[in-house]
Amino acid sequence: MTDLKITTPLAPVYVLYGTEAYLLQTLRQQIIQFALARDEQAFDMSTYNMEEQPVELAVEDANTLPFMSEKRVVLLDNCFFLTGDTKKRKVEHHLEQLADYVASPSPDTVMILIAPYEKLDKRKKLVKSLEKEAKVFELNTLTDQMLYQILSDEAQQHSVEYTKAAHNRLLAVSGTNTSILVNEVKKLSLYAEGRQAIDERLVEQLASRTLESDVFAMVDRIMHRDAQGAFRILSDLFQQKEEPVKLLALIMRQFRITFQTDLYQKQGFMQKQIASRLKLHPYAIKIAGEQTKQYGEQALKKALILCSDTDVAIKTGQIDKMVGLQLLIQKLVSL
Repeated sequence: MTDLKITTPLAPVYVLYGTEAYLLQTLRQQIIQFALARDEQAFDMSTYNMEEQPVELAVEDANTLPFMSEKRVVLLDNCFFLTGDTKKRKVEHHLEQLADYVASPSPDTVMILIAPYEKLDKRKKLVKSLEKEAKVFELNTLTDQMLYQILSDEAQQHSVEYTKAAHNRLLAVSGTNTSILVNEVKKLSLYAEGRQAIDERLVEQLASRTLESDVFAMVDRIMHRDAQGAFRILSDLFQQKEEPVKLLALIMRQFRITFQTDLYQKQGFMQKQIASRLKLHPYAIKIAGEQTKQYGEQALKKALILCSDTDVAIKTGQIDKMVGLQLLIQKLVSL
């Protein structure tokens, strides 16, 4: 994996793969902007969906001279054939043509292969060739420091400081989806521009809350044995017409994450390793690790059993959905 930054001169072939959608989009746009001015993109940029169009069309296009600029950009989206995916598609690819192109790419073209999947199949000859000949970016994990830097840079564009305390609070309030967080910081920056820093208080006042973050906060109150705080959040969610069965599923998910984090910590895994294994943002693991200090292993096991029993009771009509969730929270707080 190379450094997460595009430099010039541009390489003839790039491979961007991973599950971090924001980074995929950001690096993709960086490459395009380096290669072509905005008014040139309509003439000298083509995008091919590999789920629907054969790769040989893209290769033929890549071998065509630019029309209005010095470079041509050919983008191959959804390159599933770089992974171990064996699902049948309606389109057939002649991958030997792509392999030949990668071995001898056009100097006038920048080809970008996008694979929004967790990993490539490194046993494949084409993947080995790309790793040797192309610039490959793995975009699966975004550390908290990287995320803080992205959001801080966004605020800086408006000459506004983005504090670390605000960052931690924003993750708790709005979740860890990078695109959502960038939009939240844009909004906060416009409000704070020329007047103040983005601090914890401003985030609390203006940041949009997600259902997941509200449930996360409720579970945190449960684990701190704060029944009043947990029921206050639950009441707000009921007023917002949130489905009790969905809330129960999210509560169970959070207890499961905390339980798994506890087990991995006891095996000596570090926060980053646990985040990678559970496919979660490191911040979520950090908070789960702190929650394990409030709720021990045995309490977490009992909590998961209680959640499962409540789920069965609700779905089989043994108890009203809202009453069942309220009784569950009372039991969890008492563990």
